[in-house]
Amino acid sequence: MARPKVARTKRGERTRNHILEATRKLFAQPGFRGVTLDQIAEETGTAKSSILWHFGTKEHLLLEVLDGIMRELETNYRQIYPKNLPLRKKLQLLIDDYVRLMEQYPELGTVFFGMLFDAELINTIRDSVQGMYREYRELILHHLIDSGVPASEHLAAAMAALFDGLFIQWYLDPQGVDMQKVLESVLSGLEALAVQGSTQEAGTGKERTKVQKAAKTLAAPGRKKGS
Repeated sequence: MARPKVARTKRGERTRNHILEATRKLFAQPGFRGVTLDQIAEETGTAKSSILWHFGTKEHLLLEVLDGIMRELETNYRQIYPKNLPLRKKLQLLIDDYVRLMEQYPELGTVFFGMLFDAELINTIRDSVQGMYREYRELILHHLIDSGVPASEHLAAAMAALFDGLFIQWYLDPQGVDMQKVLESVLSGLEALAVQGSTQEAGTGKERTKVQKAAKTLAAPGRKKGS
């Protein structure tokens, strides 16, 4: 008796994935922000009621598509690029992937920010967006620390703000703002931070060694105090 239930679950999962994939393709088309649920239903060949059953609202569907795109970027990065890459090479590849993603889905950011700045809508998606940004900042922090940058949660938040602000400027003025060059200049700054951090760590290590040697000398058998 359990088999029909399992079959329905698998069928439902296939439908859900089909909706996500079809909606994702729509993201690559200009003017996607004006796409309606009826159009998504027509594109997917799925009843609008089925879309709402799976995702609740059009906005939550869009958030899941956005989240899926960013997760795919991260998964590809982890699988394709070796961990022992130099800092500049590692971050350069991440920058290249980000720029390529923005160019492939030019409406992605506009849809996302459009939902954020909708005074009525933000109250219904706030928790989902907060969760996405927290994961986003944790991901940035992980990459910075992994690359040798003495990073903190505050620097990760600043980097997230940089990516958001840079996208807005590039979208408004693609001829005047070169995302690639801007991010490369940021990369140079991160490299300097990494060098500074390793230098400070080396200095701290030397001081620690001196203290340890002095402690061993004072603790040596037969050594008199004050000698």
